Formats: sequence, C-alpha cells, structure tokens
Amino acid sequence: MEQETKQTKKPSLFGMIFQPGEQFERMREQPTIWIPLIILSILGALVGVLAALNVDYATMPGMEGMPADQIEISKMFGIIFGGIGALFGTPIGYLIVGGILFGITKIAKSPVTFKQMFSLIIFTSFISAIGQILNQLIIYAIGSHSMVMVTSLNSFVGAEGVMGGILGAIEVFQIWYYILLGIGLVKVAQLSKPAAYTITIIFFVLGLIFAAASGALEGLAQF
Repeated sequence: MEQETKQTKKPSLFGMIFQPGEQFERMREQPTIWIPLIILSILGALVGVLAALNVDYATMPGMEGMPADQIEISKMFGIIFGGIGALFGTPIGYLIVGGILFGITKIAKSPVTFKQMFSLIIFTSFISAIGQILNQLIIYAIGSHSMVMVTSLNSFVGAEGVMGGILGAIEVFQIWYYILLGIGLVKVAQLSKPAAYTITIIFFVLGLIFAAASGALEGLAQF
C-alpha cells in the first residue's frame, strides 16, 4: 500500500525550488502536464503584461513626438497583445523545446516518453518564470524602462549590442534552470551525466548566440 501511494504522488511545481530531485523521481513515474501548463501559461501572460507596462513607448522608434493620447492607446494595445501572445505562446514554446529535446534524447537511446520530456520542460521552466516575474516587478517598482534583467550580469555592466545580449542572458534564474534541466535529463530521461550535461551546455550556448544576435539587431535598430 505504501509503494502504491508513493507511485501515485504527482510532482509539485513549488517542490522544484527546494526538492527538485524528488520531483524528477515523481515525474519519471507519473509525468504531469495540464495543470502545471495552465499555471505556467498564466504566469507567462503576467510576464507579458508586466513587460509591456515597463516599455517606454514615448521613446520607441517612430513614436517620438506622438501625442500623449496616442501613446496611451499604443501602450494599451501593447499590454493586451503582450498578455494574449504570452498566454498562447508559452505552451507552444514548451512544446517546441520539448519536441527538440525528445528527439535528441531518443537519438541518445533514452527510454524517455514525450509526456515525460514535456513534463520535464514545464516544471524546470517554472524557475525561469519566477525569475521573469521577479525582474519585471522590480523594474516596474523602480520605474525603470530598461529591459535588462536585474538579476543578469549586464545589470552590473550596462553593455549594449552583442555584448549586452550575451551578458543579459547570463542570469541567475536561467543558470538555475539549466542546472535543473541537466539533472532532469539524468533522472527523467535516464541519460548518462556526460550526455545530459553536454546537451544542456549546447542549449545554453545556443541561448547565448540568440541573445547576441538579438542584441546586435537592437543595436542596429537604434541607427
């Protein structure tokens, strides 16, 4: 009876903060998707709304000198579309990342199922969501229009362009996320530690490359 009770226990989102190893064990036995996915989608929508609130629309390219009422209308639409876009974009993003990782782990001869991998991505992404909400709330509280994460390395350096993008991606909660992802690939996907950590490092480096490209494009947009 004790063994049966243990097998039916579901992983907890908040357990990822203090007991991630236990959650990964539960995830392997009973992967959970729907309720955590709904919660993460709502949190994603909250991040989208906060991010839109923290944008200084008056200084955006093409909006300089625009009347205040038009700026407010643009801000309202930005908040609405930011929230709706994040609400639906969050699960799609998890699905894409989960699918890519599932394909990679199957090539590595992992016995993991897609449901287990999708659950793994959702639960580890809870850490990223906490970081994004915390950062957006701090930016809103201090009245800053900077989109630099205050928990990133770039908050201390203030670099722009490619270097700003790279330093902005080196962020406390993102590093935490990648550490948990590596552990999850070992415990849930049952990969060897070298294989799991190699995959995690590759994804981290790809994230830095995308951040650098984003920083470069942002720099070009200012000219």
